[in-house]
Amino acid sequence: GAAAATGPGQAQTLSSLHRDYVHSIAFDHYGRRFATCSGDRTVRVWDQQGDTWSSAPGSEWQAHRGSVTQISWAHPEFGQLLATCGSDHAATVWEERVGGLGLPGAQSAEATGTGTSGAAGGNQPATRWVNKAQLTDARKAVTCVQFAPRHLGLKLATGSADGIVRIYEAIDVANLNHWPMNGSIDAEVGGKGGELGVTSLSWCGGRFEPPTLVVGGSSGAVSVYRYSDASRAWNLIVSLPKHDRGVLNLSWAPNVGRSYHLIASCGQDNVLRIHRLKRGTSTDGQQKTTASLELESSQALETGGAEVWRCEWNVTGTVLASSGDGGVVQLWKSDYRKDWSCVSKVHGDTQGGAAVAAATKMAS
Repeated sequence: GAAAATGPGQAQTLSSLHRDYVHSIAFDHYGRRFATCSGDRTVRVWDQQGDTWSSAPGSEWQAHRGSVTQISWAHPEFGQLLATCGSDHAATVWEERVGGLGLPGAQSAEATGTGTSGAAGGNQPATRWVNKAQLTDARKAVTCVQFAPRHLGLKLATGSADGIVRIYEAIDVANLNHWPMNGSIDAEVGGKGGELGVTSLSWCGGRFEPPTLVVGGSSGAVSVYRYSDASRAWNLIVSLPKHDRGVLNLSWAPNVGRSYHLIASCGQDNVLRIHRLKRGTSTDGQQKTTASLELESSQALETGGAEVWRCEWNVTGTVLASSGDGGVVQLWKSDYRKDWSCVSKVHGDTQGGAAVAAATKMAS
């Protein structure tokens, strides 16, 4: 397969160097690195060198015993950390170590990922990724993983085919081997979902909001959960319009000074929606008023019937990118009437039958 990378004013097509489909692409905080994961059980990290992208020696390794389904970067404040999840019922946290190893492929007893790179980039230092923690609470495949926003601390959410979202936290950021589970959400259990359980999740990045997640599943449900300090539990606060078939991807828009939130969802029903949520208040049994969210509107976008597999917001939450099996990335913006429409299309190279299926992270 191929991955598309964008330089200043131009598009660059890269050979993914994977031996199976690329399931997920994730850029780091600064947009100067990205990682890919694949059905071939491996992960590869790419670095920007001028206007080109390359892999340093040791930047590819076997991350799981089965297909790797998703990948996520932690905020760089916590170091160069990656989280991966796979069909082997596990989520794994990796930390990068650079240089000073001597022999290629040398590794410590705690490292299970051995780097092998066929695309060494010039004079880049050798690197390796060390397995710091393996989270194996899931009873089925782990389908999605995402680090929480920086202001919530070093937290990690995973979603599994067993229907449960699990939240882990590194209490001591200096000890990345210890990730106790400090919460869970029964999102798609009890017959609500199909065999795939939880299929996607996304954190709310609002700095003034309590920990909040949107979760999608194979039942088509799109649900917003919020952590309550009073009950020390995650509670369902909003149920968004369902997809007729399973949810494929969710993305919570970054909030840059807006009084409302935006969430994008796409599903196997070929529908791409943008949900607008406004802040509200709710009162519990003790008449204690807490901040809540209320659904204000949902708009299904005119995709022309094309399949939409991935959706992703830009850094300001003003442009949505969506992509599917047609090798086209569509960019969506809102007008003054709050109606969303396609303003641009980026056509990938689909020759050879390999379409670009991961939405591009835009720089603005």
